[in-house]
Amino acid sequence: MKRIRIFLFGVLLLTGSLLCPNAFAADPSICNADANIEFYENGPVKACTLKDPYDANNITCKGSAMISFYADGNLEACMLYEEVAISGIRCKPDALISFFNDGKLKSCTKQEQ
Repeated sequence: MKRIRIFLFGVLLLTGSLLCPNAFAADPSICNADANIEFYENGPVKACTLKDPYDANNITCKGSAMISFYADGNLEACMLYEEVAISGIRCKPDALISFFNDGKLKSCTKQEQ
């Protein structure tokens, strides 16, 4: 019986991910209510000004700054809230950081040694 429940749960998760590929996209509630919010045609947030700091890709994006997402909900770019090291590169806070769609670092302003 336990195996059947586990199997059915797995099927449910797979079905949900196929039917709702943007289930993990950012919710518009992360955006400043007074700011313009850009959406992709299929619904997810494309870009907005954050109302509070936002955690994504193991970094924190600065509140009251712009953030952008790929159509699948992955983080594209934002202003970095605090210094972070990614793949041995130390990125400076209060500067733009961007990612490829697979989550790998695309660019950032290097922190001075």
